[in-house]
Amino acid sequence: MTTPAPGMRLGPLPPIHVSGGTLVTVVLLAVIVYPGVLRAGLAPGASAAVAGVIGLGVIVSVLVHEAAHAVTARAFGAQVDQIALTLWGGHTRYRAVSMGWGASVVVSLAGPAANALLAGAAHLALPLSTGAPAVAVVLGYSALLNVGLAVFNLLPGLPMDGGRAVEALLGGLTGRRELGTRITAWIGRGIAVLVVGLPLLRILRDPGSGSVLLLVWAVVIAMTLWQGASAALADARISDRVRRLDVPALARPVAILAGASPVTAVHAGIDPAGVLVLDEQGRAGRLDPSALAAVPIDAAPSTPLRAVAGPPVPVTPVPADIGGDDLVAALVAEPRALRLLVDATGRPVGLVDPDDVARALRLR
Repeated sequence: MTTPAPGMRLGPLPPIHVSGGTLVTVVLLAVIVYPGVLRAGLAPGASAAVAGVIGLGVIVSVLVHEAAHAVTARAFGAQVDQIALTLWGGHTRYRAVSMGWGASVVVSLAGPAANALLAGAAHLALPLSTGAPAVAVVLGYSALLNVGLAVFNLLPGLPMDGGRAVEALLGGLTGRRELGTRITAWIGRGIAVLVVGLPLLRILRDPGSGSVLLLVWAVVIAMTLWQGASAALADARISDRVRRLDVPALARPVAILAGASPVTAVHAGIDPAGVLVLDEQGRAGRLDPSALAAVPIDAAPSTPLRAVAGPPVPVTPVPADIGGDDLVAALVAEPRALRLLVDATGRPVGLVDPDDVARALRLR
């Protein structure tokens, strides 16, 4: 079992979880920018301190980026669960019952927009740092790195914010979110290859021009991007299966019988798996096939169905024409409940078992 990352609260923001990898990120950033800071004319000790401040500043920029996502998502009615800062940057976890594609685009672009504003603020503050070279270096790097964060996150591939915006836009225009996911996920895979390929090509052409540490970090980032894009492709496949789910084909013919009815009420034309047995309180239980088969033929007319039925199970009526998306969403909210398909008049026409849905989604 993994230990939860330390959490903290900042005003109205959701819980912020900070992983140990965040400290590694600060150190790596400080090491990478240190040579550039040293060339700015600062003493080695001062350069190391400024490089550390720049590393911490990037983490603060990532936090502002994620806070922008969180605040915007909440403004559109989403439930924001947490902000996480990790070795790879950060992410915001939120849930939205219904969010249009336009709102999804705005939420996705809020993070890069926050970085662009931070870059602009740092650039405007530069003239105020006259006579304070260390402050000037911090502001210069802050402007540069925030521009980099904004531009990188705007790339149109998953799992970047630009990819999520394009995914939502394509889904809204075509009515098929999974199509947008597939396109942007493959773009994200291409970006992952470029993240490694460009610095590697530079080092191969001029071995003295690149940093091995920077290349290693590029490989780590590329792996993260590739995994994120691959996970999105897997989600798209599942979404497509859910959308094409044939609910009527999954439904078993249903028979609702009183618990006092004899076992002989389950005649040859009835599927025992589709029988619901009602107790005195009107609660439904399912037949136990092994108990039903164990009833002697001569005892069947006098054996009540309640004797061969299991304990009560939750049964939720749903429209007979329910779509795969709505059915799966209902099962996620209440995974143990059977779904009783009813027609427009309220007449039961079928019974859907969650296990049958799960098998259908796995087999497709």
